[in-house]
Amino acid sequence: MNIPYHPLLVHFPIGFIFAALILHTIYLIKPNWTCRAVSIWLTGLAALSSLLASISGQLEYQKALSQNYSGDILKTLETHQIMGNVITWTLIVFVIIWLNIFFRKMDDKRIDVFAFVVLLLLVGGITFTSYLGGTLVWEYGVGIKKAI
Repeated sequence: MNIPYHPLLVHFPIGFIFAALILHTIYLIKPNWTCRAVSIWLTGLAALSSLLASISGQLEYQKALSQNYSGDILKTLETHQIMGNVITWTLIVFVIIWLNIFFRKMDDKRIDVFAFVVLLLLVGGITFTSYLGGTLVWEYGVGIKKAI
């Protein structure tokens, strides 16, 4: 079976990182409303699911290259691939650094502000990457089988 898993898997890192940003923002505004470590765990889940989405995206990218797409589509496809890989590896490195700093300097609240800024940038990057993916599917029809 030739099932494209990328459209299924890609929604998990998006949801996890948005939830991490929302809950981390709530923690910064009202610290007693949520646990400080929830956003770290959600970011870790985002990194893991992003890795799976990236691997499945690479397989779909290889299939798309075998098609006869125009230059505009290929440029958008390549930008989507690069952004997806950058976001994936940034998430992985960020989680490792955040956990390391969190356990070494647990009382330092500057870590939380730094994490908020990085989460905000990651959400922006994921939003742009998902916009490119949506453009590929809905505007150009990449990855969609033609109706008979």
